[in-house]
Amino acid sequence: MKAFLVLAAVVFTGCHANIFYADEPKPQLEQLSDAFWDYVAQATRTSADVASQYATTLQNQMSPLAKDVMAKITQEAEVLKDRLAKDLTTVKDQLEPYAENLKTQVQQRLEELKESMGPYAESLDSETLKATLLQKSEELKGSLEKSVKELQSQLGPYSDEINTH
Repeated sequence: MKAFLVLAAVVFTGCHANIFYADEPKPQLEQLSDAFWDYVAQATRTSADVASQYATTLQNQMSPLAKDVMAKITQEAEVLKDRLAKDLTTVKDQLEPYAENLKTQVQQRLEELKESMGPYAESLDSETLKATLLQKSEELKGSLEKSVKELQSQLGPYSDEINTH
């Protein structure tokens, strides 16, 4: 029983808890700091509300203008699309004969190369075949470069015309 009384006395005397005040009163500096941060939070909420209202008003006023601008842009895009399609068709029609001519020349040169390589391929003389093949490929390359330059000179007026549009 003595132990119980000693234990009870230690518990009651060692505990400084006040059941009426759950939190210790804050110093004035902390109260001032809390009030400041509450004010900042309130101002942030208010500014967000004002910004939201401004954005809604601006959106309502700009919607008709934006629709008009989008209609004009869409109309101009369609006009440009039609014009570009016409120009591309014209260019294609003008380039087609030149492309066919170039294709025919390349095929003709390749046939000539095959014919000139035939005897070497049959004799299986690899060194002569290699030398002749290199020579003929250089001739073919030169011929192609010449044809491309001719094509470019023939297309010069057309490219100038397209650039002016």
